[in-house]
Amino acid sequence: MRLSFLIAFRYIFSKKRKTFINFLSYFSVASLSVGTAAMIIVLSVFNGLESTLKSIYEDFDPDLKIKNVNQKYFDNDLREEILSVEGVESVSGVLENKALLRHDEKEVVCFIKGVDNNFAEQERIVNNITDGSFSFKQNNLEHAVVGRGIKYSLGLNSSSDFQNIQVYALKGSAKLNPNILRNNVYSQKSIKTAGVFAIENGFDNGFVFTSLEFAQELFDKNNKLSSYEIKLYNKHSTSKTKAQIAKKIGPDFDVLTFAEQREGLFKILKTEKVVVYIVFSLILILSSMNIYFLLTMMTVEKRKDMLVLLSLGIKNNQIKKIFVFQGMIIGCLGVSLGVIIGLILSTIQENFGIIKINLTSSILEAYPIKTNPWDLIIVASIVILVSVFASLFPSITSTPVKDFSTSNKLVL
Repeated sequence: MRLSFLIAFRYIFSKKRKTFINFLSYFSVASLSVGTAAMIIVLSVFNGLESTLKSIYEDFDPDLKIKNVNQKYFDNDLREEILSVEGVESVSGVLENKALLRHDEKEVVCFIKGVDNNFAEQERIVNNITDGSFSFKQNNLEHAVVGRGIKYSLGLNSSSDFQNIQVYALKGSAKLNPNILRNNVYSQKSIKTAGVFAIENGFDNGFVFTSLEFAQELFDKNNKLSSYEIKLYNKHSTSKTKAQIAKKIGPDFDVLTFAEQREGLFKILKTEKVVVYIVFSLILILSSMNIYFLLTMMTVEKRKDMLVLLSLGIKNNQIKKIFVFQGMIIGCLGVSLGVIIGLILSTIQENFGIIKINLTSSILEAYPIKTNPWDLIIVASIVILVSVFASLFPSITSTPVKDFSTSNKLVL
């Protein structure tokens, strides 16, 4: 095996003669390097985007969320049971529903999210306040924390004590019937602005936080919740804690992890990443055709050498291994150079942000990059396997018929 490897290495990097086959060897290495580097960079960009989206949604979504399976609202009587589960740091009751906000003839439809006093302990929205404070009671008056987009849409000033927001919501007991137009089906309340938060446009334009009591009164849902939001001591034990909570509160409730709350988004990201693997694997397979043609040509050029090797007692299998080793050497060189190039370019982009997104609505200036070691391993494995398979057919057809009638000279 060692002899086969040395001969394969010498065939690729022979210094005696520079032929088209030598050029094809270098070109095969270069094409695999470019394909490997491109695959690593694109996968790193997807990892960076996924990591960025996770960090954004983690500022808004809880570690665990509990919702009733059968109905939208349920009684607020599970908090102590959930808190008794090991690993649970904080539990907040939430009532969430749509409402209409009006201020100075300007209107916005958004979600009112009423939260209890324990919500601030979870340090999510609290850490994203850009103006004012996260508080719901000031001078015995109801206040709200609004998204930055809603602030601009309604022309609000969080430091003003004279601005009132009119909040309209469909009464929970209202029914659609012929007399609906003659009935008052909306409840109306006034609220002031205590603070402004900014996370991402979807949240900033769509959510207003109020006290739980205000939301329950507005939506006519006394002592009702739409969900519990939970903060854990250790996010790495999410699955274990989820199972314990689900066992304790019974089958009438769903316990959703962070990924399950945004299941559609993460499915899209995973699907796109799989597509990247498939597309670049096809590109690498096409690049490996260079190896196939290289080794096919080499089996013709080195035919006399192989006859001499056979006459010296070298076995057919050892000759076949020469060409397999050539494919492996080219693949390993391509992987090594590609990984180095990919890591260098990824590091430059990560530290200096050379490639810009150039979108005014984007929250990022440059494309995010995050290299995953598992991606490197998978990419390297794909390239090496493709190279080995590309060399199998030439190696099978490489052994010539043994013929010593002609004088042969070994040329390495």
